[in-house]
Amino acid sequence: MLPAKVSSNYVFEEIYGVHPAECTDLDILCVGAGVGLAAMPYLCELAQRELRRQPRIAVVEAGRFDLACHMAHTGMPRRPVLDRGTGRVGGKLTNWGMSAPRPPEYCLRQWPYSYADLMHRFEALEDEMGVSDPVPLSGLHLEQTVRERLEACFPDMTVRPAPLAINRDGHRWCPLTFVPDLVRQGVRLLPGFHCDRILTTKGGSVSGVQGTWHDGSAWTLRARTVILAVGADVLLPLLRAEDHWDLKVEPSDHIRIDAHGSLPSGHFGDQAAERLGIAVLLVEGRSRGVGAPFHLEVKLAPRELWTRGYMTSHDNLRGGVGDELWVQVQAVAAMHDRFPQVDLLNVTQSISPVMSRRDADFHGELVTLMRQTAEAIGIPEPTFAFRPLLTNHHTYGLLRVGKTVSSDFKLDGFDNLYIFPPAAYVDHDDDANPVLKSRVLAQYAVEAIVAGFQSTALSTASDSRAFTRSARRHFARNPGRHARQADLQRHPTFAR
Repeated sequence: MLPAKVSSNYVFEEIYGVHPAECTDLDILCVGAGVGLAAMPYLCELAQRELRRQPRIAVVEAGRFDLACHMAHTGMPRRPVLDRGTGRVGGKLTNWGMSAPRPPEYCLRQWPYSYADLMHRFEALEDEMGVSDPVPLSGLHLEQTVRERLEACFPDMTVRPAPLAINRDGHRWCPLTFVPDLVRQGVRLLPGFHCDRILTTKGGSVSGVQGTWHDGSAWTLRARTVILAVGADVLLPLLRAEDHWDLKVEPSDHIRIDAHGSLPSGHFGDQAAERLGIAVLLVEGRSRGVGAPFHLEVKLAPRELWTRGYMTSHDNLRGGVGDELWVQVQAVAAMHDRFPQVDLLNVTQSISPVMSRRDADFHGELVTLMRQTAEAIGIPEPTFAFRPLLTNHHTYGLLRVGKTVSSDFKLDGFDNLYIFPPAAYVDHDDDANPVLKSRVLAQYAVEAIVAGFQSTALSTASDSRAFTRSARRHFARNPGRHARQADLQRHPTFAR
């Protein structure tokens, strides 16, 4: 697929990736292959239905395509990959444990969209991601017993099975699932491309991006519509590189605390591990005073069941020989206050990782609740780990709807530049993990993008249709291998 021999470490780039020369004239360019990649099936479906044709689309990603599936399926530890900060096709979504709660109802009712419409979108995506399915080995003795104890401990809070993007077969959702079908439909996937600059015109439009491919070559990718679907940590320096863009940023993060402990065999009855099952439960509440939302994710299972991958964060725990039951309680809470614009820390091009006094106090409230949770389970002295801000991969809301971006996530002052969630977010904070809510909100941007093409003909529509037909023919002959080799060989870049 690529003109030069690719290392065997990146065999999926040979199968599905393209050369930058295929991405120099596009209708839609999406920078970022996490939430951005996950939004492409909806974009393609909507374009076919509304436009009766397929736009010329490319998804570019600074990281490489080195993983075929969610890492939890392999049993490999994710922590070293996350600590290195190495990008990859699929983004951080290839590493997550896939806890996927919705924001609380009272938060959703403050969003600038129809509540009924939001419910429809959440339900559809939850079904697709397996959130609606029971996790294997859940609902058995361990879950029932622990739930009863937690409900007795917290009578004023909601206790329910945690919504996990793990289906009834134990498969964890991951955006890489979409790659083969997207490539068959003609979507270009360009791994190893680092976006250095956004190109603008005098008329309030973006004409594309400039960047560097993994081989060191510089490229300009032109597009009629540009989507920035990268995290806040990547987006902020990219936006600030444009000196004339005076953007107000209001990022938030989640307060996250972990508590751990273990219990001896037989604590919940003398049953085999398969009959005991697993428990992943959510305890939902609000802080004292202001009432910031939070949830506790309570996870218990025999040690041998943690390693099967049905438990989120299963590779974070290590126990001794006598530790038969592993227990983890994770607190995820909205901050009362967003990050300050200016702080005395020597931080220049990034967000200052500091919190307000009442958010510091909030930690104590959460620790008390987590200790009560552990005691209800049978662990009087759990250990605690505090996750520093900006390192727990939950930063969101750099740009806010109604302030810097529109309700369809178009950047103010531009007619063709969209900022995808969670880097752009509604002007109401919550405790929900970023992925599910970001996928729901991204649909509003996708619909606006497709609507923008309805009034004008696609400049590359004929090329796109021809490309798609060629890709389908090649896939029919060579399913899963080098889907566009013939097209690449005809490209003038490779003819010389």
